[in-house]
Amino acid sequence: MGVRARRERAVSTDAALEVIERVLADAGLTATFVSSGSERYPVHRCSLLDGRGELVAESLGKGAGRQSRASALFEAWQHLLHDRGQAGLPEDPRVRVLPIKRVVDQEALRGERMLARLADDFAQVNVACLPLSPLRGTGELWFPAFARSPACRDHPVPGDDLRVYAPYLRYAYDNGTATGLDRDEAVLHALLEVVERDCLSHALLRWYLDDGSPLRAVPRDGLPPDLRQLFDEVGERLGAPPLVVEITSDLGVPAFCALPSRPGGDPGVLGSGASLSAAYAVERALTELAQSAFNMGLGVDLTLEARLASLRDWPLLERCARVDPGPLLERLRFEASCEVEVAPERPVAGQVELLLDVLEAEGMRAWWFEWGPARAQCPVLTVVVPGMDHFSMVHSAVPVLPTGRAFTLLS
Repeated sequence: MGVRARRERAVSTDAALEVIERVLADAGLTATFVSSGSERYPVHRCSLLDGRGELVAESLGKGAGRQSRASALFEAWQHLLHDRGQAGLPEDPRVRVLPIKRVVDQEALRGERMLARLADDFAQVNVACLPLSPLRGTGELWFPAFARSPACRDHPVPGDDLRVYAPYLRYAYDNGTATGLDRDEAVLHALLEVVERDCLSHALLRWYLDDGSPLRAVPRDGLPPDLRQLFDEVGERLGAPPLVVEITSDLGVPAFCALPSRPGGDPGVLGSGASLSAAYAVERALTELAQSAFNMGLGVDLTLEARLASLRDWPLLERCARVDPGPLLERLRFEASCEVEVAPERPVAGQVELLLDVLEAEGMRAWWFEWGPARAQCPVLTVVVPGMDHFSMVHSAVPVLPTGRAFTLLS
């Protein structure tokens, strides 16, 4: 996911870089980079090496100036601690194996459509669960570990029947996993990622179910001056101007998606962002679009076309994975009312509280689990908001159905 360093952090990018570089050095780790783009908006691919020179984690970084380097280093640290945490689950005393029926009967999980389907299909299985704590209030929620542990096949917990319910392991996803300078910052990044992927999930379904409704697009001239420059730079990299489409959901948290405007030619290339600042949400979407194109250009994902071909039996899923702008162009409305304003900065803790207020107003509660040692500097944690959807993982050409509240769009 990376780190929203410029408009959502209370300290400077240079100070954040100093911290993460010291954390990595103290852990005996070094980073190497492959980079692209301009000095103003670079994109980095980072490889994290241990003291023997062996690769232990990889990441991507994006953002303005040195923010991109900070993004890559924080994400590499996040991936490392998350990977180690997943590998340690079989011996983690916090983990408990429970019957799936007991899990889905928890009131807080009523909105988790994917888990309900799993319980219907495999009613007798036991699943390893993480104990989640609420971000507000008291209580405990047992949440299936596989759903936030993409490496679950490699590190099975004794007693977990994951071989039986293996068809559901396609839903293993790191959604809501983040790091930061402290817990508040990590929580903020995680919450915004949950919101972003819920917005994108709804958007993909609405776009490619083809209900004919107009889509609100941001004109280049509706952007602040620095984002116009970013818009132009991304267009140069893509060979076509980007499309910036508003995907804000009923929650009202600003969210945008950026994709190439060239029909049919860029499967898998997309960026999205959510933030309490609409301007920063657009910046996130555009820089992630540049990052996505950069990553594809490196040829890292060699199986994408084969995965896309495997979705041909499910045309809607294939359309959502390819994200071809062609069918959307006639529905785009470049509205002056969609101009992007730069919101005033808020303290990190205040942003967290505002997001929790927004979720609770819709009857949703946020929970969290920390990977790695407690009280670690730059903690890595996962935030779960039951009912929020991450069907957006279909963008990686994974055959999935909506996982939560977006399921109503199929009815």
